[in-house]
Amino acid sequence: MSNVIGTVLATFITVPYIVFFIVHMSMYKMTRKKRKALKISTDVTTFFLFLAIERMTVEIWGNSYYWVLILLFIGGCLIFTLFIWKNDLDLSIGKIIRMNWRLQFLLLSIGYFSLLTFGIIDRILSA
Repeated sequence: MSNVIGTVLATFITVPYIVFFIVHMSMYKMTRKKRKALKISTDVTTFFLFLAIERMTVEIWGNSYYWVLILLFIGGCLIFTLFIWKNDLDLSIGKIIRMNWRLQFLLLSIGYFSLLTFGIIDRILSA
């Protein structure tokens, strides 16, 4: 049983967009709201993108650059805090983290596909 769970979890970390489609379809069937299903699926997928990018950097370069991902997250929080503060909007921690989490989905998606492309090209050239 733990073997099956480990295999499924490893698949979700390797290809996080499987999680996106599963969560999106199930949330849409439950709520019948496309926007809510999209928001929840991006939130869940962001967590798996963090893990996927960390594993990809270890596979490509042999080192973990997880600290870069953490700095990217903290930097995004600082940018959103300054933006909200300068525009004199309601400064709530939940709003800042939620906006940053969705920005991280975008940035991590770009990073995921960039690392995927780089890793494939690197493996082809080294073979």
